Amino acid sequence: MRILNQSDEVKNIFRKTKPLVYVIFVSFLALLARVFLLQVMRGDEFYGRSRDNFILSEKIFPARGEILFSDGPVMASTEPSFKISLVPIFFAKSDQMEEQIDRLSSLIELSKNEKQRLLTKLSGCYGRCRYLPILVKDEIPKKKILSYSGYLTNFTGTIISSSYRRVYPYGEKTAHITGYVSKINQSELEVYKNYDPEDFTGKTGLEKWYESELHGEYGETFHVIDNLGRKIELPENIDGAIPETKHATKGDAIRTTILSYLQEAAASALGELSGAVVVMEVKTGRILALYSGPSFDSNLLSKKRIPEKIWREYSQSILHPLLNKVIRQTYFPGSTFKIIPAVTGLHYNLITPKSTYLCSGCLSFGRDTKCCWNRGGHAFVNLYNSLKESCDIYYYFLSQELGIDRMTRFASLFGVGTATGVDLPGEESGILPTRSWFSLNYPGMRINNGMIMNMSIGQGDIRMTPLQLAVAYAAFANGGLIVKPKIVDEIIHEDGTSTRIGNEVVRVLNIKPQHFRDVNKALWSVTNEPGGTAFHHADHTIPDAAGKTGTSQVISNAERRNIDHTEDERKFLTQDDALFAAFFPYKNPEVVAIAVVESGAHGGSTAAPIVYKVLKSYHMKGKTAE
Repeated sequence: MRILNQSDEVKNIFRKTKPLVYVIFVSFLALLARVFLLQVMRGDEFYGRSRDNFILSEKIFPARGEILFSDGPVMASTEPSFKISLVPIFFAKSDQMEEQIDRLSSLIELSKNEKQRLLTKLSGCYGRCRYLPILVKDEIPKKKILSYSGYLTNFTGTIISSSYRRVYPYGEKTAHITGYVSKINQSELEVYKNYDPEDFTGKTGLEKWYESELHGEYGETFHVIDNLGRKIELPENIDGAIPETKHATKGDAIRTTILSYLQEAAASALGELSGAVVVMEVKTGRILALYSGPSFDSNLLSKKRIPEKIWREYSQSILHPLLNKVIRQTYFPGSTFKIIPAVTGLHYNLITPKSTYLCSGCLSFGRDTKCCWNRGGHAFVNLYNSLKESCDIYYYFLSQELGIDRMTRFASLFGVGTATGVDLPGEESGILPTRSWFSLNYPGMRINNGMIMNMSIGQGDIRMTPLQLAVAYAAFANGGLIVKPKIVDEIIHEDGTSTRIGNEVVRVLNIKPQHFRDVNKALWSVTNEPGGTAFHHADHTIPDAAGKTGTSQVISNAERRNIDHTEDERKFLTQDDALFAAFFPYKNPEVVAIAVVESGAHGGSTAAPIVYKVLKSYHMKGKTAE
């Protein structure tokens, strides 16, 4: 019977399934061993790996230090902005990547180029790169980021973080002092090796010169994301295993020597004209105002990518708004240079203040003739009147007695042909045409009398920056000290301490004080006596200033006559430059002020009023700045 045979059947079934049971049992033991290995033996290792995959490090960019006026107001500062990054692993599926980026692009308004750059980065991202955030868009203002944030929660792996943008409250008025910042380029990355490729660096002005001080130090923060790429809060016991945040350190602030009211007065005085204005303390070299016009707006250039239209407008302008003309543009100094051959003649006892030369309007020598600006002549002219009335013939005669070597030697002592060393980048050295300079630039050329005559009145090959002219005039005002100009007084560190930047005297000139007094007395007559070339354009409501006008030819009269009258722009740009150099007040001078107006025609009528507006602002401490 079947019932009686069930025991045998069970035994038969057990015998047939016994191998399977062994297989199941052994598999269970193997699985148990594997779990033990993964959870107990290698648990810490795999926990660490999981943390590495989902704990993201994010660099914290530091705020740049402020640039301050000497009297307090802020010239450059930073304000918060925001940026959007994404974690590549959440955009890694090649068949969906472009669709995801299209959706993201429509939300945060990515340009076609920005979108393409992002796709290229994502396509080339492998290994650990897939877990590190990639910048998508930065320089986003607070108002915009608020409108984005609600929608970005629908995009896995997107991160909003804060950053900074540079702000210049005075815009064009201080652009050539502050300069501007923009995204770091490859050559700069080789210099600043620890900088992030998405960072900004100073390109011009103080931003560039004091880059290391202003930049600050990076910080680093860590956050955990879930499988959807969202930041998540973790229990305290797990939080303890996450690296601590290292806070960014703000850059040092720098306090400049610039007075805010005087800087505004300089910008206002030059107005729409093209040229430069600089005011400097005669004993310390502290620059109180520095303006180059036309200027540019630093706010428009301090972006990751400068708008092409704006850059083209600035870079292609014939008036060169990007060029700091105070230190980077050289001019023929014209008659403002006459003080140097004057004091040289006194030093070598070739003239006395009462020595005279006859100015009959023109001077013939060999086959050549050179004329004074006053073709009617000045009759017999002494040192006093030679500067007061700016007689050229006087200096033509004097230059022949001096010769090129003595004149250029003294000019070099006053800083002509040498950069002043001011703490701004890109300063030009100018040109001092010595014998060696002529040999190098005009091999085989004989230095003739005409060349030396031209140099004596600031023409020919000699060229100076407005700041070099300021240094030379400061030496006459302070009794023979060649001071090094500076534009920063103090570096203020984040810990509250500060580093002072001292004043520096480059050299002391071995010239008798009486010689300076004789020249300075003549400079006083230029602005304060009838017949002086700046008398009618001086502001006599403030204490006396002493100064010298200059009108320098850009091209010869013969070349100017060949210009087509229909070429109005070229004709205008080849008009004479107008210069005026002055120190103030005449008794116990405090400051020197220089104005150069390109194509300004006449130093007395064009440049002198600009200087006087600035001097009046200085005298009144900005209360009546016009």
